[in-house]
Amino acid sequence: MQQQSFINKPFTIVCSLMLLWLSLFSYNTLYATNYVVNTKTLLQSRMNAALPGDTIIVTNGTYNNWASINFTNTNGSSSSAWIVLKAQTFNGVTFTGTTNFYFSGKHILITGFRFANGSGTTTDVFQFRNSSGSAASYCRITNITFDSFNSDSTGAYLNNSSDVDNKWVSIYGTNNRVDHCTFINKFNAGATVVVWYDNNTYPQKSTPTYHRIDSNYFKGRGYLGNNGGETIRVGVSQCSRTNGYNIVEYNLFENCAQAEPEIISNKSNFNTYRYNTFKNCKGGLTLRQGRYCSVYGNFFIVDKSTISENYGIRVIDKGHKVYNNYLEGLYGNKNSFSTMRCPIILLNGLSATTDTTDPAKAAGYFPTDSVMVAFNTIVNCSGGGGIVLGFTDGGNNTFQPKGILVANNLIKMTTGQAVYIDPANTSLTYSAEGNFYSAPNGLGLTNATGFSAKTLTFGTRTNGILAPPTLVQDAATNTSSYAALLQALDVNGQTRSAIYDVGAKELNPTGTAVAIPLDSTKVGAGMPLQNMPVTIIDFSATQSAQHINLQWLSENEINLLQYNIEYSKDGKEFTTIGQVEANKQYAYHYSINDWTKSYGYYRLKLIDIDGSYSYSSIIAMKDKANNGLSIYPNPATSNIHIYVAAYSNNTRINILDAAGKSVKNYKVENNSLMLNTSQYSNGLYIIQLIEKDQLLKTTPFIISR
Repeated sequence: MQQQSFINKPFTIVCSLMLLWLSLFSYNTLYATNYVVNTKTLLQSRMNAALPGDTIIVTNGTYNNWASINFTNTNGSSSSAWIVLKAQTFNGVTFTGTTNFYFSGKHILITGFRFANGSGTTTDVFQFRNSSGSAASYCRITNITFDSFNSDSTGAYLNNSSDVDNKWVSIYGTNNRVDHCTFINKFNAGATVVVWYDNNTYPQKSTPTYHRIDSNYFKGRGYLGNNGGETIRVGVSQCSRTNGYNIVEYNLFENCAQAEPEIISNKSNFNTYRYNTFKNCKGGLTLRQGRYCSVYGNFFIVDKSTISENYGIRVIDKGHKVYNNYLEGLYGNKNSFSTMRCPIILLNGLSATTDTTDPAKAAGYFPTDSVMVAFNTIVNCSGGGGIVLGFTDGGNNTFQPKGILVANNLIKMTTGQAVYIDPANTSLTYSAEGNFYSAPNGLGLTNATGFSAKTLTFGTRTNGILAPPTLVQDAATNTSSYAALLQALDVNGQTRSAIYDVGAKELNPTGTAVAIPLDSTKVGAGMPLQNMPVTIIDFSATQSAQHINLQWLSENEINLLQYNIEYSKDGKEFTTIGQVEANKQYAYHYSINDWTKSYGYYRLKLIDIDGSYSYSSIIAMKDKANNGLSIYPNPATSNIHIYVAAYSNNTRINILDAAGKSVKNYKVENNSLMLNTSQYSNGLYIIQLIEKDQLLKTTPFIISR
């Protein structure tokens, strides 16, 4: 296809001006000051006064018993250059003894340090807030090693709930990131990494936090006390009705062997857990409290017979989605129906419906409700049941799960049965479709609707997991119903075919795998960065009298070479109209103008340094701004207002639920519309703006009461 050239000289000038603007944006970095420090007093004073772009370098050495390193910086902003605190060389600075960090500010990046053999303190090692309680936001710690920094060496491996409690990293504030860190040999009480909220009065909501915890290596968690042994905890029970919007991704949990069953413990709403690897762990991922979380693309693998009491995903409370997960070799509930340690389990809850507003019941179990378990692969696991629908936790919780959907899962058990329901759960409600299973003790249900017995022979290991049998190909039931959920992706993040395969893995996917089971060479401090896809946080187009302005915000440009800006008149055939070199930062704004004012469609082609590429979503720019769509409030409670900038006789609004099913479709007859949401359940919805069967724009919104 011959490339269409319609970008004229003004566009070339704008590209040059844009690059100049980017250079000016980095002014503070170009003219930044480096400061070298080797004392606590000097470190604190330099960090208190540092300007965006400054770097404070701690001279290599071992620093013992510095007590609390506390600083507050008010010079940065969410979009300024980083204020950097770093070791002279990676792992060249070791803090020992009673040393701990408290800090507050914006856009502070701390990197390269090592904390080892700490003792004698009951406080956290690292806090995203200063000693006065002022929280940090838009800050980041990366490439930091935490090794045996335990507050109570005498309490190691004792079954004693009074062991001294200290966390290693406590995340306060909003929009912070903890990435590429190593956490090894934590054996005293207290979670390793904790997300905290600013209001713990149940059931009131705190401020959403939007944190990201990614690419870390967790190994050797050894606390054997009763409670407080989590590796990551997102919230506490008193704030479990708070919307968190945190992302926990690309982390490796290896040989975590605490008695606490929760390696990850979720205790807030709307969090995402994806592309993590749990390898030979005594425990699993628990949605302990909180609602509407997404768990997908995770790998749970046990290949050592000495590892007991392992499990996959425990689901409690309402509205969660568990899909595209791969679970292999788990046998935590081998030959037993009386344990919670199985591949996927949905729990019973407290009996009274008013318990959800009673602070005294905040720490209890709420019944599983309106949960989707779909497109997961359970292979060579022992049980018990592969999927357990309803568990009473010793008979204390009697309110049974309801509205459960079990769909298109692939289940192969080496012992036990495919599905188990406690006989006492006579009022439990669920629906099933498209599931394939093979188990020595059969299905485990009297009603086999939605489940098909198959001979399941898995193939050779590809991308770190066993290849599914060919009979799963194009065999999923009601593929279109799950299009919005899966976004056409499988467990490796590759694109599925038009009719999906049963289970987590597509047999013949397209595109590069963005997720495979991790090992210690891919994540953690000082290790090669995992090739994670560039994230386009926002991509938009606005028009003026002279031009169309394209803007986008990217994140994680680790291996990105450049962006090609592509244009299409019809949304199908695209040509390149310009390119911009990537900045290879962790987050960056871009802006570029199309002076031809060519209404149509735009997308970004993201080109990696190895020549591979991917595309952004497509955005439409129509004359008279007829693609304008805005909504408020978001999240909504009882009503949501929809504003359409321009419309015609062919303009329609379509509203989809999280499963991709249309719940409302109507003609647009004025600019402002109001939708009564009282008839809809809580959760994520999508508004589509459609013109003559052409999708112009989509906007997500949340109903949360």
